Amino acid sequence: MSRKLALALVLAATGLAQANGRPPNTSTINFRQGMESHIIAGMTFGAIVSKDNGATWHWFCEKAILYGGMYDPDYAYKANGSIFATTFDGSLVNRDGCVFQPTTFGKKFISSITQGPDGALYMAAADVPDGMGSLGDAKIYKSIDNGMTFNAGATAGQINDWYSSIEVAPTDPQRVYLSAYRLGNLGARSFFLYKSTDGGQTFAPMSTAGLVASDDSTIDIVGIKRGAPDTLFIRITVQTGMVGDAIWRSDNAGQTWTKILEKQDSLAFAIRANGDLVAAGPTAGMFVARGPTNTTWDPVPNAPHINCLVENSAGELWACTQNYGAMQIPSDDAGIMKTTDLTSWTKVLRFQDIAGPVDCPAGTRQHDQCVYDCADMTYDMNPAQCPNLTPRSWCILKNQLGITATAIVCPLPEVDAPPEVDGPKVSNKPGCCGVGDTGGAPAALALSLAVGAVIVRTRRRTVR
Repeated sequence: MSRKLALALVLAATGLAQANGRPPNTSTINFRQGMESHIIAGMTFGAIVSKDNGATWHWFCEKAILYGGMYDPDYAYKANGSIFATTFDGSLVNRDGCVFQPTTFGKKFISSITQGPDGALYMAAADVPDGMGSLGDAKIYKSIDNGMTFNAGATAGQINDWYSSIEVAPTDPQRVYLSAYRLGNLGARSFFLYKSTDGGQTFAPMSTAGLVASDDSTIDIVGIKRGAPDTLFIRITVQTGMVGDAIWRSDNAGQTWTKILEKQDSLAFAIRANGDLVAAGPTAGMFVARGPTNTTWDPVPNAPHINCLVENSAGELWACTQNYGAMQIPSDDAGIMKTTDLTSWTKVLRFQDIAGPVDCPAGTRQHDQCVYDCADMTYDMNPAQCPNLTPRSWCILKNQLGITATAIVCPLPEVDAPPEVDGPKVSNKPGCCGVGDTGGAPAALALSLAVGAVIVRTRRRTVR
């Protein structure tokens, strides 16, 4: 049974799933290129943005980004302020701070996006034939004008392939790496790795000889060494079919691979600017292999419980951490934390401190649905008919997460406190706690948080 299916079954059994079926958690952290005080962080309950280096955060709900369920969008935050996202409605771009609109690809599904150090934007299409005229698409597209136009696309894999990651070397914009898998009979997966040395104009296969993976695995490009684009790192998830990830290294652009770390946990990975390699998981702890040789992995004491890592240009290592914790994982009392020395950690975001929803005008999904919960059919037919009277959607999130902000007044009773590791203190009072709320059932909610913290994984954990 896959971890995603297991989580869905547990949450369904408890009856306490969030509206999208997952406990609240941080999925990804993306900095705006060239202006890293602007940040978008993917959440299991939408996305949050900050324009003051994490001092304050505001929320986009999933409906504003047109996705939901177990899926986490891939984001790219461009230097001009545009935010690109992969969604169920195709790739979207937010250029005005409020509205996510279709790119030139329309509803064509894009499974992975990234940008290079030169600002070039890459999109990997994984669009399947629909039997109604669409023949599908598996090309890799590039834009050099902030997504206004794209080239004709380059061929790597084939139709029905899923591209799980695409990354550009941080010091060589011509070097692009790509990972994919293809489903065969009875769900068997074949894995593929590709590289481009001409800025994505052409792709050539890399070797996968010796790599160990299961039919539940994905292979992600998780690091490319600064100044040495032939040295790259991949992560193989669930490599034996059970919980457990491995990090592999190649120093010859994917001709051969060596396993350098393996843990019975979901591993996040980062290459620091100082040459150190850092890996961490929510239960296994944190480990560092000091540069320049990276030969020995040493445990890092007192690290938080981590499921994503990314370093900014200031040398700060940012981590997705456990805001509430669970039965087997203590709370870090923060959903995002950062460090410069792996010793002292600063809390950057507590879910309880989210300042409010992103402020957008009436007629936008962010206003009409993320704040006021306008029905999809009503909004799609005529947003002017949305009954923007009671801020229900925001109040649901506010009550579920124990958010203390008062900029928007919620008229219904609130929960007493957010979930905690030793049993969430949830009020038995009825309130605006959304789909599946039972009015308070601490044991069941604690169970959902425990399972979710262990098995929820973000789509991509690539850092450079």
